Amino acid sequence: MDIEYNLLLNVESQAAMVGSNSILKIKKGNSIGMGYRFSFGVVWDNLPILLSGLGVTFLVAFVALAMGLVIGTAFGVMRTSRSRLSQGAAAAYVSVFRNTPTLVQLIWVYYCLPIFLGIELSSIASCTIALGLGAGAYTAEIIRGGIQGIDRGQWEAAATIGLSRFETMRKIILPQALRKMIAPLVNEIVSLVKFSSLVSILGVEDLTYVAQLLATTTFRPIELYTFLGLEYYVICTALSYLAAMIERKLARKD
Repeated sequence: MDIEYNLLLNVESQAAMVGSNSILKIKKGNSIGMGYRFSFGVVWDNLPILLSGLGVTFLVAFVALAMGLVIGTAFGVMRTSRSRLSQGAAAAYVSVFRNTPTLVQLIWVYYCLPIFLGIELSSIASCTIALGLGAGAYTAEIIRGGIQGIDRGQWEAAATIGLSRFETMRKIILPQALRKMIAPLVNEIVSLVKFSSLVSILGVEDLTYVAQLLATTTFRPIELYTFLGLEYYVICTALSYLAAMIERKLARKD
């Protein structure tokens, strides 16, 4: 892989840096401890490599979000259906994906889904599908809450002018419910960005994977993981700020 190749080219220079900055200190009682000297130069020297996983992180998170919105809308509407069968099926789906760990879902989809479907999936495709299915469960509950938050009189008014339940949902209920869903949906986006760090376990070259790879070649995990945390903090804070702006604009329109 290109990232691994580029990292290997820097191993000797990074190792030299480690040797000059990490020193052994002999303590009393003849015990030996490691004295660690921070050097964030490793971050700046490898900044292009560290940021190379940003596109993969966004790709996985936002494709999974798109899947989650489609799946979640369908199951969220089913949760409010008059049909007990539809309600039960949607409730079962939500229960499975909300009550199992995300990491287990990633591993199961990566190893088991190709066997059941008889197809080959790349690691990035399987991880995106797994996160999308999980996002669908949480989005379904957001959609359900938004729909149920609309006054019952809206349904009755739509019925008096001859609108079907589907038309009422599409033209009246969902547009109003969407405004109430913005904040929780943004929270879901933030959660997806954070959960996307788990895909590194399956070899997807996201931000976390690149930082882990650099840490093993430079022996500078503290600096690199500190910078990794800062990256996720900036991304998630920016998304939350964007959501707050949208909410304020919608509030002014009301």
